[in-house]
Amino acid sequence: MHNCSTVIIHCMDFRLINKIREWVDQNNLTNDTDIISIAGASKALSEDNKEIQNFILNQINVSYLLHNARKVILMHHSDCGAYGSYNFIDEEEEFAKQLEDMGIAEEIIKNSFDDIEVQKVWIQMNDHEGRNVEFINL
Repeated sequence: MHNCSTVIIHCMDFRLINKIREWVDQNNLTNDTDIISIAGASKALSEDNKEIQNFILNQINVSYLLHNARKVILMHHSDCGAYGSYNFIDEEEEFAKQLEDMGIAEEIIKNSFDDIEVQKVWIQMNDHEGRNVEFINL
């Protein structure tokens, strides 16, 4: 069996892929992490669509059973297109909604697995291209 400690669920946004890889390296998770990349990160898990929820939970379960991963990191970011339909007034409103969705996703994950830790990370994009970003542990 191949083991890894962590599953990261992050948005598929191409602007952040290199910065996420750097963060994974800096946090000693290289070669120790399974990655799930999906539009809006855990947004789909917090919505009322059982088929998509089951798909994401199944992906976590594969890592949990096959790789013994016991930690899930939810990574959301500002300026997320998957949240574009909400027409937020400002960045604070977008952050609040995404934080709410991350909390719902955390509860779903914890209720689905006995001994799993969930960590939430916010990626603040300081420019539209994603060259200058800040990772914030929540």
